Amino acid sequence: MPAPTSPARRVSMVDVARAAGVSQKTVSRVVNDERYVTDEVRERVQRAIEMLGFRPNGAARALVTRRSQRIGVVTMGGTTLHGPVSVLAGVEDEARRAGYALSIVSTTPGGGREIQAAVDSLVSQGVEAIIVSEPQDFGARRLDVPDGIEVLTFSSQAVTSSTREFLAYTDESAGAFEATRHLLTRAPRVDHIAGPPDWLASRSRLRGWRSALTEAGAEIPEPVPGDWSPRSGLEAMRILLGRGARAVFAANDQMAIGAMHAVHEAGLTVGADVAIVGFDDLDVAEYLTPPLSSVQRDFRAVSRVGMRELLARLDGADPATPPGAVDSRLVVRASSAPA
Repeated sequence: MPAPTSPARRVSMVDVARAAGVSQKTVSRVVNDERYVTDEVRERVQRAIEMLGFRPNGAARALVTRRSQRIGVVTMGGTTLHGPVSVLAGVEDEARRAGYALSIVSTTPGGGREIQAAVDSLVSQGVEAIIVSEPQDFGARRLDVPDGIEVLTFSSQAVTSSTREFLAYTDESAGAFEATRHLLTRAPRVDHIAGPPDWLASRSRLRGWRSALTEAGAEIPEPVPGDWSPRSGLEAMRILLGRGARAVFAANDQMAIGAMHAVHEAGLTVGADVAIVGFDDLDVAEYLTPPLSSVQRDFRAVSRVGMRELLARLDGADPATPPGAVDSRLVVRASSAPA
């Protein structure tokens, strides 16, 4: 390939096309992540883009198309929780590749008014679409989104009034069902450390846990709620140990880690005396002592399928069949593996 052009002149699509040995239209298709480009050609164009330092001129494109090339994101619960952070990373990657900028508003847990205010703020910025990540239940009223704005919600339940809303999510109920059924091989009763009750993700995992127990004809004990933190998992596990718990499904890995500490604190052994399964399969899970069994969610896959449908709609494509659920998978490790 030719050497990079001088930094004194802005690199154009023509430069990229010349370097990659393709037409300018092909470069445009790659930049906009359109179809009808072979993997080999796409890779060649991407190499030329990286070598030349090409950046799409979003301002010029907006003047021509009268589009803002901007997507708004409402993420709830802050940006420190593993799920929202991982989904957001995938969204940013897909948006950047397609030449879109993101406007991100992070809201505190609870309060439909604050979330509606976040949506209103994004609409006032002229976003072409709104993404709602890890939503909560904030009452019977749905979020009001004006007509003409595409809406992608990372949840199994719609949360807006928009007829354009579609969903992309992990089948969390199925993952919780599998985890609970596995734990039933270790004990006749499986207790549950639940997430905050107003989170839709908590409800999905609770539903899967309860369904597995119902199908097995097992006792359905009262779950103990936490707030996703290790501290809440520790406190919940102390309560459950007082009930004689010997198998526990925690709604996320952070609470499962706290629960493991409570078991050690009580002079018991995780895996041998008390079986524990978490949810999310954090990178640290397999390096704990003992390694933590967990339900694995493919956050990147969820982000990818949702964003590709959203970007196709923004490019004028008719709505496709909603991407729906991405499968989850139970990873069994020593914290719950049979002896």
